[in-house]
Amino acid sequence: MPDQVPEVFAVFQCAICQGNDPVWTSSNRSDHAFGSPGRLMCTGCATAFKVRNGFLDLHPGDPEPIPPIQHLMQFPPIVAVYEALWRPIGYFIASKHSFPKDVDRIASLIQRKHGLILDLACGPGTFTRRIARLAPESIVIGFDLSAQMLERAVRLTRKERLRNVYYIRGSALSLPFKAGSFDAVTCCGALQLFRDQDQAVSEIARVLKMQGDFVCQTTLGPRKPPLWIRMADRMLKFGYFYLDDLKERLYRFNFDLQAEERSNINYIFRAAKSG
Repeated sequence: MPDQVPEVFAVFQCAICQGNDPVWTSSNRSDHAFGSPGRLMCTGCATAFKVRNGFLDLHPGDPEPIPPIQHLMQFPPIVAVYEALWRPIGYFIASKHSFPKDVDRIASLIQRKHGLILDLACGPGTFTRRIARLAPESIVIGFDLSAQMLERAVRLTRKERLRNVYYIRGSALSLPFKAGSFDAVTCCGALQLFRDQDQAVSEIARVLKMQGDFVCQTTLGPRKPPLWIRMADRMLKFGYFYLDDLKERLYRFNFDLQAEERSNINYIFRAAKSG
């Protein structure tokens, strides 16, 4: 039977036809919208987007080219150790900082603690869950392309009994949300990986409210990187930005840089949408 559409679906915009009048149907066996079988039907193109293992799959279904390092993020052994080993070790090498401590610090950069927050490329929900605890009156959407990562995020979120988190699968290059939907968007460790970085930043700007926060942790590289970095990037396509190019890109998409810090090749910033 059709249900009243949960609040999170008020910002839905179909990635196929851009329709924004969905119909939600579920079996009503859980107090969380995605806790039991359900589907979101786009009334514009009649596409049915289903709940799969605790997350809503809004990906339009067409194969999306991704770099080799993102393929690794869908490999079950990597998914299993990503939060405890893979990410902390890689983060320490990049920044010489403790990953768990910086998770707290980065999450706390969000100024708007009420409303709707999007954690883009959320992986196993490391930042998503921390944001949900820091902003318990907000709804936090963890968004990722990897079904394997989202399944793990769902399990960890249920274990922590967080009720203000929803996980959605889709493409960062075509976000299935209306313009001006979110009070804040975070993207930690992934912006440099997107194959079209202009399109990704454009989509982030589109879905943010005016003066909304964009909090990001990414990787910088020197203009003349050492040979080993060039070879690793050629094989894995892990990506990095030149700082001046990144700042120019933010300016071009109407972001005002509010705070920034750099440690080794690690770069953290908060920007506000200004126009």
